[in-house]
Amino acid sequence: MTLYENIRFHVMENLRCFNIKKKGKSYTKILMDFVEGIWMENKIFTYMRISTNHQKTDRQKQTIIEYSMKNGFNIDEFVSDVITGGTKADNRPNYHNMKKQLRNGDTLIVSDIDRLGRNADDVIVEIKDLQSKGIRVVALDVPFLNDWEKMNDDSLSKMIIDIFVTLKAHIAQQEKEKIHDRVMQGLEVARAKGKKLGRPPTGVPKEFIKEYNKLQSGEYGNISVVQFVKLQGIAVSTFYKYVGILNRK
Repeated sequence: MTLYENIRFHVMENLRCFNIKKKGKSYTKILMDFVEGIWMENKIFTYMRISTNHQKTDRQKQTIIEYSMKNGFNIDEFVSDVITGGTKADNRPNYHNMKKQLRNGDTLIVSDIDRLGRNADDVIVEIKDLQSKGIRVVALDVPFLNDWEKMNDDSLSKMIIDIFVTLKAHIAQQEKEKIHDRVMQGLEVARAKGKKLGRPPTGVPKEFIKEYNKLQSGEYGNISVVQFVKLQGIAVSTFYKYVGILNRK
């Protein structure tokens, strides 16, 4: 139960005790307005991720705490997941639960921007989704995204996020193209060296070779390929594949 829910529960349980008028407003109403005010204040969340229980979030947490002290604010909630970095952001249980709590005007702080996703595309999707909900994202390892004053200016933070997303997408596309080029170059070198590419051909079963030789020598008589494959318990396509392999030898 959250602080707000706890206070509200006890107020409602003791409603008669608080139902005293003061300048036209009951103490119940005064207190509930105060609690609502606390609840509606924007919150600052931090998210950390490690891959195994053998690792610790200490470094990430300390970096964020030092940043908060330097900029004069307190962290409302620390959230972390112990899960592989290859897991999509929304498939991380604690991150997923945190996102459901985030409201317009809240701030999410990460020590490293890549903690938000499994790859560049996932990070971009998450940042755009958070931005669309009015959530400020502060990443301590990214210039301008780590500027507390600028990221608390709505117009500036939106512009910074837009520029970052554009650059991140461009860099991700360049990386994909580089990987593709390296793969193609490797294939060309392999071909030049006479290496056969692709999956190696599967071997032909000895039993098929034996029966196929009988077919070729006429021991099966005048039967069709369809009849032969039925006897062997294989498909017609498999028959021709095996024959093709044998003919290439």
